[in-house]
Amino acid sequence: MAMMEGRCYERHDFQVLVLQEFGKRRPRSPEETKRLQEEYLRLLEEIPRMWEEFVEKHKNIYERFGYLDVVVHDDLRVERKKLQRGRPKEEKSKSYRITVRLDDELYELLQKYCRTKNISESEAVRQLISELKWKRF
Repeated sequence: MAMMEGRCYERHDFQVLVLQEFGKRRPRSPEETKRLQEEYLRLLEEIPRMWEEFVEKHKNIYERFGYLDVVVHDDLRVERKKLQRGRPKEEKSKSYRITVRLDDELYELLQKYCRTKNISESEAVRQLISELKWKRF
């Protein structure tokens, strides 16, 4: 099933997307060429209403982000592309989680280090552990 998708900030972006999908249609006869030309003109008149309805339907997303990710199907149905869930994958993901118990003295020392360097506890532990690679055991 063919479709176009893109980010639409305003009606013009929406119009370009819909017309690109419409432009994939190829007439096989002079009669079909005429029919497609008439359909194209109707579509040009219809797009502003389609955009307004689409924005109204997804008003909360449009107001929050200032755009809508739109999917236009080959039959010119339009729908909002679903928001992706979760955090994007990092190139070098952190696969391991460790839990450490600290007494008051060590915890205060860690806190002081984090405030001094202006980093999180996790980042402080990562930095301190990475310093171990220069030590000889």
